[in-house]
Amino acid sequence: MISVSNKNLNKILKIGTLIFAVYVVGYMIVKMASLYQNSYEKNRLTHELSIKKQETRSLKQRIKITKNRMNRINNEYISKEELQVKVKEIFKRFSVLDYELKYLDAKKMCIDRYILVTQLVATSDKGLKAGEGILNYIGKVKKSEKNETIYFVDYISSKKPKK
Repeated sequence: MISVSNKNLNKILKIGTLIFAVYVVGYMIVKMASLYQNSYEKNRLTHELSIKKQETRSLKQRIKITKNRMNRINNEYISKEELQVKVKEIFKRFSVLDYELKYLDAKKMCIDRYILVTQLVATSDKGLKAGEGILNYIGKVKKSEKNETIYFVDYISSKKPKK
């Protein structure tokens, strides 16, 4: 059997205890550092998240304000339905035996600009010139390349009068 003297045993126990104490202290330091680092990261991310939430709220508010402004501006100009009624009334008043103007459709290009699709059927050259004159009065006119009776009118509306 192997025997160990008390002196050597005390030395081994002291070294073992010292190693164990260093290990425990090192383990605690590593865990505390990790805990501190996680806490710092959590605080940083929480702060970043609150900043992002504020930015999101701000952007939502700006979008809401912009939408309200766009709706207000859109309401200041004539709508497609109002334009249709207005143009049909004009065409009804000016259509005579020599020519006939028909409103077919309108395409909204921007807030105040429409492209009107109209049909001009004329029985004479004078009727054709009179109908084109009315269309030119409404806006810039371009004749269709595929159909001789179809005209495209670039109509720019003005603001509605304030009530």
